[in-house]
Amino acid sequence: MATVKVKGFSVVRDVFGANVVEVDVGPPETVKAALAALLEKFGEPLRKVLVEPDTGELTPFLLVLNGEAVSSTLDVDRPVRTGDELTLIFPIGGG
Repeated sequence: MATVKVKGFSVVRDVFGANVVEVDVGPPETVKAALAALLEKFGEPLRKVLVEPDTGELTPFLLVLNGEAVSSTLDVDRPVRTGDELTLIFPIGGG
């Protein structure tokens, strides 16, 4: 099991209630599993932010894994290890 630090900005930080949280990621230890662990830990408030209600798929947003930008839809099978840092940067709407 990997323990990953997760930074959140904007609405994600609001859901976390903190700038950084830790999540335990069980096998397979991937970005997708880390996101699933976050959704389990933070429940419906995070699901409303990260998941498209019509499709049940992740909303496209910027992920940074150990300083490298990765896709929330294409790079979810990337492995994670204890000590890794995942940053969720969700676009802010407005007008």
